[in-house]
Formats: sequence, structure tokens, C-alpha cells
Amino acid sequence: MDELDLKIIELLEQDGRISHEEISKQLHMSRPAVHQRVAKLEKMGVIHGYRAVIDWSKLEQKIKVLIFVKVKCKNFNEIAQQISSLQIEGTTIIESHRLAGEWCLLLKVRVVAPDDLTRLLDCMVQIPEVKETSTTFILSTIFENGQNWL
Repeated sequence: MDELDLKIIELLEQDGRISHEEISKQLHMSRPAVHQRVAKLEKMGVIHGYRAVIDWSKLEQKIKVLIFVKVKCKNFNEIAQQISSLQIEGTTIIESHRLAGEWCLLLKVRVVAPDDLTRLLDCMVQIPEVKETSTTFILSTIFENGQNWL
């Protein structure tokens, strides 16, 4: 991987829908060369896919929270999967991260209303291996490109 590959990755990370034509213009390369490099990066597993960035403030699940979770178990992956798979109406677990330090797991969650969060936490603490949770409300998120998504 060279400097051009890194520049292509940066452009795709900023805008996953950018065309190979636009990348070629910005990097002063031919479109077939860009196509070949992107295909190589996909084949190598550097690029796993493309996604949409959603403005959740336009939808019902406007409340964002981070839930820190302490678990005590020998089968962490199984318990983390069980927690991450909880299905509560009005709630979406967007991300789940294993942590080092005081907390074991960090969940990024969206909810329609505080009651939905309460139901999620109630279900979570029913899992015997869950020892403690701490919830923090996210007020806003600022992306590197300066956009503010509530």
C-alpha cells in the first residue's frame, strides 16, 4: 500500500459514494487506475464495505447514550454477544466495544424515549454476569468534517 492508496481510502472514508471519476480528478490519476486500486483494497480486506451516515435527528430515535458495562464471567464474548443482541422496542444498539480498564463493554445506543432506555437497562441487569452499568447521554457528535449531527 502506498501514499495514493491512503489518499483513496481517505476520500472514500469521507464520502463512500464518491465516484472513481471524482477520485481520479482529485488525485490526478486515470479512472481505470483508481478502479484497479479500489478493487485491490477491497480484495485485501482493507475496504470492507460502504455505509450511509444517517442523520438520526430526522428519525424517531433521537436520544443517544453510551452505556458502560461491567461483567464478571469466563465467557466474555458470549455474554457480550447476548447483551449486544438484546431487542427492545424503540431501542437500537449501534455499536458494541470491548474495553480495557475499569469497564468491560461500551455500547452506543439510540432510543426513542427514556422509558426505552430503562427497559434496555432492566433487561441487561437481568443477565447474572452483568455486575454494573453506567449511562451517559450524548448531547451532540461532531465529525472530523465539522458536521454536527444531533
